[in-house]
Amino acid sequence: MVRALRGGSGSLRAARVVVWLPIGCDNPGMDDSDQGIDRAVAGADFVEWNFSIMASGSPWRIEEGMTQLLAHQGAEGFGPSLAVAAREDARVIQELGRRKTPTAMAALRAFQAMSPVDTQRELAGLHADRLVRQGVPDPSWASTIGRVRVEGCWWAHDPFDETAFVLCVFSYDGDDEHGILAMIDLAVDGGLFRELTLGMDVEVLRDVLRRADGVDGLVTEPVDPAYARRLFEDAVVTSDEVLEDRDYQPNPAPAVYRKMRALTLARARALSIAAAPPDPLPDSVDVELMKRAFLASSFGAKLPGGDATSQAVDLFVEQLTDRACCHPMRLGPRRVMAALGLPGLTRDAIGDPDVSDILLDVVQAWAAWTAAERGLSRDATERLQRACEQACARLRSTGSGGTAAHLA
Repeated sequence: MVRALRGGSGSLRAARVVVWLPIGCDNPGMDDSDQGIDRAVAGADFVEWNFSIMASGSPWRIEEGMTQLLAHQGAEGFGPSLAVAAREDARVIQELGRRKTPTAMAALRAFQAMSPVDTQRELAGLHADRLVRQGVPDPSWASTIGRVRVEGCWWAHDPFDETAFVLCVFSYDGDDEHGILAMIDLAVDGGLFRELTLGMDVEVLRDVLRRADGVDGLVTEPVDPAYARRLFEDAVVTSDEVLEDRDYQPNPAPAVYRKMRALTLARARALSIAAAPPDPLPDSVDVELMKRAFLASSFGAKLPGGDATSQAVDLFVEQLTDRACCHPMRLGPRRVMAALGLPGLTRDAIGDPDVSDILLDVVQAWAAWTAAERGLSRDATERLQRACEQACARLRSTGSGGTAAHLA
């Protein structure tokens, strides 16, 4: 869940948030209509009203309020889709750029610092710079908002790279120290937020990581800020896609993810100039070399020789890379369970009984081989083997009627 941990000088404050479009009203053709213009004017009025109250606050207070304004959610958690919200923000920024008022200037500087959309940050900055040239004064915090100092980054991760707890701590030169602690499910695409916490008492957050060390094989250690940025940004991309799907909601999921989204992305940008590059999936040549190395290993040598075994290896690795989007060398218990739930591995889908009969032996041998190649501990290897046995038993029990397992 998303929550604010109280302590120190403040916490995530509640802010009134306007919903400018009703849920589901995402017709881009309405952008130039009178109704769209009226909504932009009303939205800009509301934003200016908010900044008439908070514009004299500290940069941190501005960020606390702005991240909730950018959520486009009411108290009940309802709001437009992210795509609609982004279009509304663009129209509001344009409208604010027409207003030569200190509150419009303050709002534009806040959009420039906090908007999740790159082009909108640039647009807000251009409008604000033009207003400065026209004599509208900048707010006192304009040059400091978002320019936080990174006090440290740590993470706790399991040996399979399926779960990560990431903590990054920031301050304004020692003031308003705060941390963002995220639990990220790395077994779902690029990562899915399962929990997201903003805390002002950083020691409480660090204690969470200290207590996690050693639990279920978790290892707690410092993490490169550029890598932490990638984890946060990738998790936002995946969470946006998954949480916007109203027909399918993951569990657990952050209850008010939208209200932390803009702040999380702003802090991710503060971690480093650029995110660490993603780990590439192996190309076809790499995959072929992996399969040959496996079949030549002591694990592959225990399997029956012949075309059926080779075809089963090809099929399993193909499902991992093409359907599960998983690196075939980085198997973990949840990835194995999900892969063996794919419909392409059922007996009916395979069609060849010889391949079906040897497939589960191939899966267990492949998992054991990857564990040895990665140097997993004995405990981690046993956990992976148990997961393989459970997944194989489930696939046997489903027969031809297996259904895909959902990681989220």
